[in-house]
Amino acid sequence: LDYSKLEANKVDLETTSFNLRELCDSVFRLMEKQAESKGLRLGMQIDPSVRLAMRGDPVRLRQILTNLLSNALKFTSRGSVTLIVNRRGETRTQHELRFEVRDTGIGIPRENVERLFRAFSQADASTTRLYGGTGLGLVICKRIVELMGGTIGVESEPGRGSMFWFEVPMLKASGDVRGLR
Repeated sequence: LDYSKLEANKVDLETTSFNLRELCDSVFRLMEKQAESKGLRLGMQIDPSVRLAMRGDPVRLRQILTNLLSNALKFTSRGSVTLIVNRRGETRTQHELRFEVRDTGIGIPRENVERLFRAFSQADASTTRLYGGTGLGLVICKRIVELMGGTIGVESEPGRGSMFWFEVPMLKASGDVRGLR
């Protein structure tokens, strides 16, 4: 994804039907080797109240999940990385969803958390040396989440891991929208 297009608000979101479970499964298949090579458990919990048929931009949603899971795996040397999807509520036309990526990794000091979502900024310079990366992944995630009408954040404690979360409204599948036929 062209970062300059995102910055200039020149990215249009797609709206298409997709199955959330299938999308999450496809992201997990991408991450399995990375998790296995580090001996990490990769888990997924989708709350049973979450409707799996929905409409939105599956490419952008996959991009956010891939980035957050990839980061979690990168910064976790033992333990687990888990994706949790919960239903926060709904309107007549939308599902309000919360996605959480929890890890048992290195964690992030409080004073560095606010920098994570700013362009070309990582928690600190040693992070770049040790783990690589440009520091743009989270900035791109934030911009996409905002384009989707959502919010993103992180809760973390050094040595105890991190939980990156985002909440977004997703359009209901045609058959789920009450009053519309």
